Parts: sequence; C-alpha cells; structure tokens
Amino acid sequence: MADIKERLDHALGALSYEYSERLEDIDRYYRGKHAGPYMPRNANAEYKLLAERAIHNWLPWVVAAPLQNLQVDGFRPSTGKGDPVWDVWQSNRMDARQGIVHEGALVYGHAYVTVTPDTDGPKITPVSAMRLWAAYEDPVADEFPLYALQVFQSPASEIERARYFDDREVIDIVYEATKSATGEVTRTAKIAGRKAHGFGVTPVVRFAATLDLLGRSVGLVQPLIPVCDRINQTWFDLLVSQTYGSFKVRYATGMAPPLDIDPATGEVRTDPETGDPLYKAVGFDPTRFLMAEDPDTKFGELNESSLDGFLKALELNVQHLAAVSQTPPHYLLGNMANLSADALAAAESALTRKVDALKQTFGESWETVLRLCAKALGKTKLATDRKAQVVWRDTGSRSLAQTADAYGKLVQMVSVPPEALWDKLPGFSQTDVDRFHEYAEKADPAQKMATALAKAATPPVDPNAPQVPPQAIPPQVAK
Repeated sequence: MADIKERLDHALGALSYEYSERLEDIDRYYRGKHAGPYMPRNANAEYKLLAERAIHNWLPWVVAAPLQNLQVDGFRPSTGKGDPVWDVWQSNRMDARQGIVHEGALVYGHAYVTVTPDTDGPKITPVSAMRLWAAYEDPVADEFPLYALQVFQSPASEIERARYFDDREVIDIVYEATKSATGEVTRTAKIAGRKAHGFGVTPVVRFAATLDLLGRSVGLVQPLIPVCDRINQTWFDLLVSQTYGSFKVRYATGMAPPLDIDPATGEVRTDPETGDPLYKAVGFDPTRFLMAEDPDTKFGELNESSLDGFLKALELNVQHLAAVSQTPPHYLLGNMANLSADALAAAESALTRKVDALKQTFGESWETVLRLCAKALGKTKLATDRKAQVVWRDTGSRSLAQTADAYGKLVQMVSVPPEALWDKLPGFSQTDVDRFHEYAEKADPAQKMATALAKAATPPVDPNAPQVPPQAIPPQVAK
C-alpha cells in the first residue's frame, strides 16, 4: 500500500497541476466562459452589458467540423470475423458514446478509455482528461501506461473517491476525513475494493489528437484562445460604435429649450437634488418644424459612424480562426453560394486531410481497446491480431449511386471480389455488412447443391486423349 500511496499522491498532484494550468481554461472557453474584452476602468453598467453581449463562442463549431466526420462503423480482423468483439462494442452502446471520446480528445488534447472485466462482459468506460491522469515510462512509444488514477470530482475540490489502475488490478479508493485534537483535518486514502483484471497491462487507452516527441498533446481549443479574444474585442467595439454612434445626432445652438412649468401651480419645476430648473424635451419627428426667434440660432447634425470597418475586421478574424483550425470558412461564415462539387471538395480539402490524420490516430487507440475486450473474452487470436482495423464511416459528399458505380467498375475491370467492398459502401453499418455475408452464405442452397452434384458426376477430362473434331462424328452417332 505504501507504493500505491506514493503513486496516488504523485498522480493527484500531477492532475491538479494540469487542471489548474491548462485544462480549466480550455474547459471554460469551450463552454463560452471567455475573458471579457478590454473596457475603461470606470465603465458604467451599460458598457458592462455590452461586454457580456460581445462574447461569441465559435469553438464548438470548430470542434464539430472534424467530430461529425469521426464515426467508427465496424471492426475487421485480418482473418475470420470479429463478431464477438463487435458485440461487446454494441452492448456498451459505443455507437453513441464514441463521440464523447473523440470530442474530449479534440477539446483537451487527449481523452481516455478504460476496459474492465464484468459479469456481463467487458465494460468500456470513456473518461475525460480532467478526471484521469496516466503515468508513462515513454509517453510517445508506450501503448499502455504504467499506472493511472481516475477521480470522480473536480481536481480543484476535495477528492472523495478515486480508482487506481495498474497492470495487475483495479483498486477503488475512498478518502476519509479525520480531525485531530487540535482541530486539524486530514484526509486518508483507504482501499474500498480491489479486483484483478488479468490483462497483464494497465487497461487504460489514451486518445491523443496530436502528440509531439515530448509526449505533449494539444487539442483544437488551446491554440484558438487568443483568436477568440480578438474576435470578442472586435464584437465589443462594434457594439459600442453601434450603440453610441450609428445614428445621426441633430443639434441646435443659440436657443434654449422651453422651461418645464407645472400646469397646476404655474411654477417652473426644479430638480429635487440640485434645485436647477427643468426643461421640456424637444420633440423630433417628420411632422414637426423647428423655429427659432434668435437670428443667431444654428441647426445642424452629426453624421453616424460607419460600421463597415468593424464588419470587415470581424470577418477577417473569423477567417483567421478558420485557417488556424483548418475549418472550411463557409462552415463559420455561411457565405457558400453556387459552389460546384469540385469547388466544394477543394474548400474542404484541408478538413479532409485533418480528419484522415485523426482517423489514423484514433483508429489505433480503438483497435487497442477492442483487443483488450477480446482478451477479456478469452479470444486469444483476436487479442493478438495486430493487423485488425476499425472501419470508419464514409462521410464524404459522394452519393450512393456514384460510389456504387465506382465500386462496380472495380469489380468488373480489376476483378476485386464484391464482398471485399461491402464494408466501404456509405450508409451501411458493420451489422448490415454482417447480414450481407449471412445472406450470401444462405442464398439458393438448392442451386449450390445441384452445381456440386453436376461437378461430381462429370468424368475428368484426359488432356492427353486425342481430340475428335465435331464434323468427323457421323450424324447418327451425333443423334
């Protein structure tokens, strides 16, 4: 327990540090809790209200662009079928829950999935990087960590429950608070339960969006925080200009407004605080005509401020956001009009390359998860199949007719077996493909038997026997 306690203290300290230094700001910005724009120190309530309205959260749309193109649809072993493993995937509802793993990795830089044996089969559990910390000997090359700690509260609060993983067992831990005679409160970690998992490795798999040679993973949100601050400042400046200067101001000099006289008493009304006389407001509308008795009176107007510069600056900032994040600009600006299929593909080429890179990275992690599930099921062949691959859903803009035509040409011209292309058809899941194989095996068994009997009844042909031309056979023999 002493060795485990030392690991617990180290993991809690590392998780708390990462949370306070990086993850907390990322989470706050992703949820729209941005730092406010610059304003004067003596800003009034109206300024502060405009500052609140200037916050625009573009980050969910930046994350949604690649996230909506990441959907695992099947599992393909190098040989045979992967039905037992895919059944575990389905029983854990991973068709829906895989999205939160991908989102967590894209937002925070990495996310985790734990695999634990259970009476009903292996249990797959997605865990946020804000709730789990893993220790690696080599954070770049190692597939599994040395150990990991999962907490069930925010690292900024007092931890009450935790779960420890290593290569032998999973340990549930509770932290109990005790008060000394002097009133000092200390929290002690105690084991609430432990269970051997039998994997031989720590059953925690990391999903990293991008990983450098130092083991650092950076998501999509952190590099965009300065860009978001600039966008919010531009919005604030636009709102201030729109509120105070986007309309014409009419003025008159050399003319005093009429005094406000109380009709009951005939006396001039005064300000109750200062005692100064009050004046009637001058009404302006298209039916009124202003006149002044004093010839020195002058009327004029101040032009409104143009908002074009603010709008152009805002559009430029959003385009910068799109360029940095490899998001198609029309996803954020909505300025797509009459684009051909080739132009649309070119506009989304950067996003397509980004999604392909994420599929390679996340695909390796999902394959590791499914191999752990196979080991928990006792499927040794699947557990050691390093050539197995997950199948990603095709989210391209091609229609089913175009895809079927292209694959049909592959079958006819290149002699690709049709069955090899079934899992590449858009819109069909792994369950659909498995059903296709079942139908193919059960299709027309009578015809299959007749073909087999015909082949068995046909005498073998001797290649050395002399060949008799058909015209040499007498007609009566031919009959």
